Amino acid sequence: MAGLAVRFKTTGVLTIAVVLALMGYARPAHAQVLAPQERLCDPSFQDCRADLLKYISQETVGIDAGFWLMNDDRYATALIARFNAGVPIRILMDPRCITEHAACEATLNKIQAAGLPMRNRSASGILHWKMMLFAGQQQLEFAGANFTGFEMTPATPYVNYTDEVVFYTNNTSLVNSFMTEFDNLWTSTTEFADYANITAPLTRNYPTYPIDPELNFPPDQSYRNRAVALYNTEMQKIDVFMFRITDVAHTNAMVAAVNRGVPVRLIADETEYRK
Repeated sequence: MAGLAVRFKTTGVLTIAVVLALMGYARPAHAQVLAPQERLCDPSFQDCRADLLKYISQETVGIDAGFWLMNDDRYATALIARFNAGVPIRILMDPRCITEHAACEATLNKIQAAGLPMRNRSASGILHWKMMLFAGQQQLEFAGANFTGFEMTPATPYVNYTDEVVFYTNNTSLVNSFMTEFDNLWTSTTEFADYANITAPLTRNYPTYPIDPELNFPPDQSYRNRAVALYNTEMQKIDVFMFRITDVAHTNAMVAAVNRGVPVRLIADETEYRK
């Protein structure tokens, strides 16, 4: 599975006005350092879609989006509007979403027909990203939530909702990391293939930055190895929140922790528990 895992921290952040360079999105030479702006949005009671649509509508430099499932037409319509206004947009996607979520086909067709450049994951394992990066605003959104009508905002707060987490940040280190990783995948000819509206050679839009050590980008980086190492060295307590566990290495490490006297609490999805 091509996805990402992360532990969160708060560090210094730059909010930067960016100008469009001829061959990509470039930062200005002089940028003002402002206070950090990071927040977790909880779709069990908060509207996490509104800010994302706001960032799309006010972006003037470039938008990068990666997703497994998008079937909420609000996002496609907003992205197409910015593209028609002259804002460069790059889409990483996976048409295999159609096998599990037929509704995503109409959205992919709409984005393709509008002319947005799209590349699809061609290697094994689905593209499990759910993120958007706004170059001019130096703003990043990434989440467990897909771009659907029911994962980013509740139907009824605390009653009818999908339990996800959505992270908004302009933390420079995190934004830079996603810039580099998006460029890596956009230019990859082994993991991704041209899907639609690719007319120029594949080029990077950003400088190559170091990846923040708080981030983990599977499958190129092993989430299993990192998580199991933490299970194995923890001596106080472990809290685990996973939608589905199908890798026995996680299970064995949690059981081993319990057997050595470490309290472990696990929250898993009821519908996935026995799959």
